[in-house]
Amino acid sequence: MLRRLIVLLLFLLSLSLAGCRSQPPPAPATASFQEYKSDIVGLEFYVNQSSGEPKQIINLNDKQLTRRLLDFLGQLPGTNPPPSSWGGARDYLAFKFTRNGETLASKQYPYYHQDNGPGYLELEDGWHQVPLKFSTNLATLAQYPEATSDVDPADVAFLKQYGWTVFYKIKSYTGGLPDTFQHESGEYPVSLYYAYNNELSKDVGLDLTPYLGKNVQINLYKLEEPLPAFMKPRQDASRAVIVRDGDKIVGAWLDAGRHDAFACSLKGRRMEEITGKTWGQWVDQFIDHHNEQEKLISQMTPEKVIETYYEAIDHKDPRTAHACETRRRLVTYLFKNMDNNRLYNYSYATNDADEISNITRARVIRIQPYQVPGPEDPNIKRYVVEVELNVRRVITYDSGRQIRFFTLRRETPTTGWRIDDIGTGP
Repeated sequence: MLRRLIVLLLFLLSLSLAGCRSQPPPAPATASFQEYKSDIVGLEFYVNQSSGEPKQIINLNDKQLTRRLLDFLGQLPGTNPPPSSWGGARDYLAFKFTRNGETLASKQYPYYHQDNGPGYLELEDGWHQVPLKFSTNLATLAQYPEATSDVDPADVAFLKQYGWTVFYKIKSYTGGLPDTFQHESGEYPVSLYYAYNNELSKDVGLDLTPYLGKNVQINLYKLEEPLPAFMKPRQDASRAVIVRDGDKIVGAWLDAGRHDAFACSLKGRRMEEITGKTWGQWVDQFIDHHNEQEKLISQMTPEKVIETYYEAIDHKDPRTAHACETRRRLVTYLFKNMDNNRLYNYSYATNDADEISNITRARVIRIQPYQVPGPEDPNIKRYVVEVELNVRRVITYDSGRQIRFFTLRRETPTTGWRIDDIGTGP
């Protein structure tokens, strides 16, 4: 009996103490978009995954950049729900806003978007139409996690002279320019990257030549305007590169990012238009024609170039293998599968861009010329090549006999035949 009385007393005491404690306040009601719209300071973008929770791919805390994106979002006119047959992406947006000095995150709003038309955003009061320009800029921003509105005012003013508006800074780099624009046989073509873009810089009165070998600062910007029409379908990849020696702008050009960044000058002119030369005529002046390997390969037949290419791979001599390729093909390694936060890939092997580094053994079995319909170009020859290849790991093919279709080009009158393309079909 006494034991029951003690238990009862303890229970009553616990109730009394609970009543004395302050209770946590009820959770505040979720604010609606219209209530916090003017106080938005950040944005989150979530992508649906086939399994599991949506994945956050943008977590933007830059207020100025967020407000610029909201300008593209516009007035969000009401509209009917997206069609049941919607074939675009079905993702989510969330907004960060300030209340009483505290930053809060909204709920995730369904956000339907596509590559070629307006999208949809479902808010508390129903569905709203989203302009394509917002969707395009949001998708591009996802590639640039370090994007910032902290831009150099002098860079902004300089670009504005030529009609270009800075959207945000992608990144800044500090490093050395090459010692020369001259390209040696088989070397990684960083010198050609700067030689090419220096022609674009000259179109606006700048010249990198006095600064070769020096450390410089390079600012990479995303632009609001698209590149000129001749850059289709890469117009929306518009970026500007500003090269600085201290406070002085010494180089500037437009670029188009991954896969093929070469674009045009700030005046919208291509290298060929500026110099009056074709690629082959232009690049010839930057080749060291006295290099012994350069002279040796320049004298080879097309078949011998192919054999030398695979012999070099088999002997673990990638520089000689690359020396068998045209300069036009070499510069594609600068941008192939490039991380868009870079100006160019840092080496031939970056991001598996260089197939050569994956081959451990190579033996040519057969080389046979072939032709394609249409008029013949005396500076182009084509061959079907059967080759035995061993690879370190499977990327696009396994070890074994392979058929490759080679295009060889006489890129300049003095450099002879070089490999311009290697494909798996004619």
